[in-house]
Amino acid sequence: MATEEGIIIKVNETTAMVKTNQMTACESCAEKDTCHSTGGIGKIMEVEAENTANAQLGDTVIVTFETSKLFMLSFLLYVFPIIVMIFGALLGERVAENFNGNPSAYSAVMGFGFFFIAMAIVKLKDKKARKTGQYRPEIIKVKRKARTNNTDAEIDSQATLCKEQS
Repeated sequence: MATEEGIIIKVNETTAMVKTNQMTACESCAEKDTCHSTGGIGKIMEVEAENTANAQLGDTVIVTFETSKLFMLSFLLYVFPIIVMIFGALLGERVAENFNGNPSAYSAVMGFGFFFIAMAIVKLKDKKARKTGQYRPEIIKVKRKARTNNTDAEIDSQATLCKEQS
């Protein structure tokens, strides 16, 4: 289970936005330097997490994300479309034999067609997961309570301090 420390910057009914530094969970990832949400190790990122610990604005919290869910998301995003594309290309080759067509053309068209279908499935799965919160990180612990009169500038300075302590 990947854990990160962060500061609550916004609280909703059941979720909270957490400002955190990309550290432990991302260190071994091959995409850490090109990740669109962060831009590299040590970069500040904002994540929406289930607020099961009842954290409040400005609190320093511990956020977890199950690595099994991360592997499932990685498979769905990177491996599944390629497998489906290969299947489509092989099917296209077989269809070309039955219709006396060009196997390369049929393979390319069906391979890319199946790839786009797979990407549509990934997009639908993403929409469903966003609604249900199925793959959302979870705030498991309030490490330090915030002062009750924190301003946005104080919260940002706490996030910077949190980064420097890491």
